[in-house]
Amino acid sequence: MSATARLTLLLFLVVMACPAQAAPPGVGETMPALTLPVPKDPAGQEMLGVQSKDSFALSDLKADLVFLEVIGVYCPQCVKQSPGFKTLFNRLNKGKLKGRVAMLGLAAGGTDAEVKQLLSTGQYLFPVVSDPDYVAHKVLGEPLTPYTLVFKTDGSIVYAHLGVIEDIDGLYQQIKTLLD
Repeated sequence: MSATARLTLLLFLVVMACPAQAAPPGVGETMPALTLPVPKDPAGQEMLGVQSKDSFALSDLKADLVFLEVIGVYCPQCVKQSPGFKTLFNRLNKGKLKGRVAMLGLAAGGTDAEVKQLLSTGQYLFPVVSDPDYVAHKVLGEPLTPYTLVFKTDGSIVYAHLGVIEDIDGLYQQIKTLLD
């Protein structure tokens, strides 16, 4: 066997031995089961209805839709996106939409201290939970940040977006239509 053939065979075996990287979930798929730590801040616990717990499943949230934003605590694109999400949060939490969408952030790699610091900036109005060891992030297929998911209580994903969402009004209308 020639050296080139041996090298080709070796590369093939190495590639085949590497586990396949799961892609982040998308529209039409089902959310993987996640258990997340309860937010450290009492306001975040109350918003999600998870007081007096240590952890919660996304299925525990009492809402018609769940909005999950995967963020990095030092992600410049997440910072760029946060003003639009503050507007979205305020719009979804008034009138007949109030309480129908549970919004939360997942700080991929973020410690409790980093999340506390992030929340103290006022950048996020919705609860953010820490994921210091990337456990939930890995279950989600390790998406880049920001990664936005909106899903129904049965786990069916109705919206998925990688990167900054420029059209917050369009997203609001999509969510509103899903709730009508």
